[in-house]
Amino acid sequence: MNPHDVVPTVDALYLADQVQHVLLHSTTTRLLHTHLPYSCLPEAVRNSGCKFVHVARNPKDTLVSMWHFLNKILSREPAGPFPIERAVESFCSGVLPFGPFYEHVVGYWEESKKRRGNVLFLRYEELCRDPKEQVRKLASFLGKSFDAKAGGDDEEEEVVMVMEKVLWRSSLGRLKELEVNKNGVWEAGQLPNSHFFRKGTVGDWKNYLTPQMAERIDQLTQLKLQGTGLSLDDF
Repeated sequence: MNPHDVVPTVDALYLADQVQHVLLHSTTTRLLHTHLPYSCLPEAVRNSGCKFVHVARNPKDTLVSMWHFLNKILSREPAGPFPIERAVESFCSGVLPFGPFYEHVVGYWEESKKRRGNVLFLRYEELCRDPKEQVRKLASFLGKSFDAKAGGDDEEEEVVMVMEKVLWRSSLGRLKELEVNKNGVWEAGQLPNSHFFRKGTVGDWKNYLTPQMAERIDQLTQLKLQGTGLSLDDF
């Protein structure tokens, strides 16, 4: 299955008038994805007791990833590709499909400090650098554990196998090679599934942004995150 089928994007479901259908016919724990800022979530959702997991990424890599994605979509349009210069200007001006980047990230960050039991804040770079530790953190947040109890070597071996399976099943390399992701179409957005997979690396922005562009974004990042205690370095 495509990741969008496993974890539906509620924004797209809303536009396709499918939210009620999905919620009513869900027989397992409901996992939903959204691009919405925390401040835009309905109050009933924020106060429902459900758990939120937010993954933040270095702003420069976020920009480059979004730029590539938009150009894949725009390749079908008469206007043609979106120049990187315009992408940088839009990003720094906060003119983005789901609102300003920094306000979005800081919103979830601040909420994660207030409600640690309900909001988990993860960093993309840490997921890439130490995926096992981040999976352990996610499991603990969800009330699960990858720590072997007093069952001895056999139980410890089983825990290791489960961890490796989780990492393998969710790896970019595996997902990119699935037939449904190479040739399938995301029905809710009418986009090829392949559009959602690229490199998945840290620091790829260096191949696209000029030193001047990078410096501008770094200065804006420092300004926007000042006093929050949050760092979005790419290590």
